[in-house]
Amino acid sequence: TRLSAQTHSVHYFAKRRLDLKRIFCHLRSGSSMRDIGRSLGCSRTAVANAALRLGRQAMAAHLSFVPGLKHSDRLCFDGLVSAVCSRDYPSQITTLGDPQSELLLSMTHCVTERGGRRTAVQRRRIEARRRRWRPSRGSLTASIALLVKELPRFASPVRLILDTDEHPLYPPLLQADRAIRWYQTGRRFTHRRTPSTAARTTDNPLFLLNYIDRMIRHRVKEHTRESIAIARNATMQMHRMWIFAWDHNAIQPYRVRDGAGPSRAERAMGDSREIRRLRSQFFSRRIAIRSPIPESMRAVWCAELPTPPTRWRAGSKHKALKIPLYARRDLALGYLQAA
Repeated sequence: TRLSAQTHSVHYFAKRRLDLKRIFCHLRSGSSMRDIGRSLGCSRTAVANAALRLGRQAMAAHLSFVPGLKHSDRLCFDGLVSAVCSRDYPSQITTLGDPQSELLLSMTHCVTERGGRRTAVQRRRIEARRRRWRPSRGSLTASIALLVKELPRFASPVRLILDTDEHPLYPPLLQADRAIRWYQTGRRFTHRRTPSTAARTTDNPLFLLNYIDRMIRHRVKEHTRESIAIARNATMQMHRMWIFAWDHNAIQPYRVRDGAGPSRAERAMGDSREIRRLRSQFFSRRIAIRSPIPESMRAVWCAELPTPPTRWRAGSKHKALKIPLYARRDLALGYLQAA
């Protein structure tokens, strides 16, 4: 195997080198791909490829500092509803957070059927689209179950308090999980359900996820409530979410009034050397994966999330994102080093 000076560069195998730091700042400021392309003088596709590199960097950095976190005895999760390709296909992103450190720990994604009342025109349009593509049955249940399965990665073995809203799927999925049943056997598990109509103050047990939801709506273009911008691909949508998670966890200060104070990840770890190392090489050197990647993140990394077609005309085909071979090998290297 031959190595070169570009082997470990974040620009490895890139046809055109763009300013990744500038693109990162645009992405976290709510700019769309076309807006960034006009600003940089390049195509939307070139910006999208750069966003995929930044998303993989964010996921690899997340995997690098998570093992150094202390296991928490209190976690919370909730869902954020957006859309992919069309308002007829809502996407639900379920987020897991730690209210004590205010870290965003994990996320899962699924595409669901459109609910609510529909006009006759909407019903005809949705039925025509269903004949070409429709979400898999039980996708939301599988997405939430996957996040529940990842709870032991972050939960304290002594006891666990889990805060959620009153979604009807949460209690049966928690009862079906083997790790949760182990907590319940020793009376170490408490599930607290808070109504979605409760005041979103700091006294609300779901305040962290309410705050994260607000910042996502503010900073990520396709989740802005009053915008017509809609994500074109589920994988790209989640890459931008992981970019937001890295910015929220490791770059933004814990409190705005502190100015250049420590980030949430630095406060949670105590020793900030690892976070400083990851930040110093984030825009220049590919971050190595040294542990097995969780299934929710692996599906994003490998572009395996189901996505509706972008164009619905007869004969048009859906083109999936292509993941470079070196990016797939990075995953395999992480599993080998862990073994």
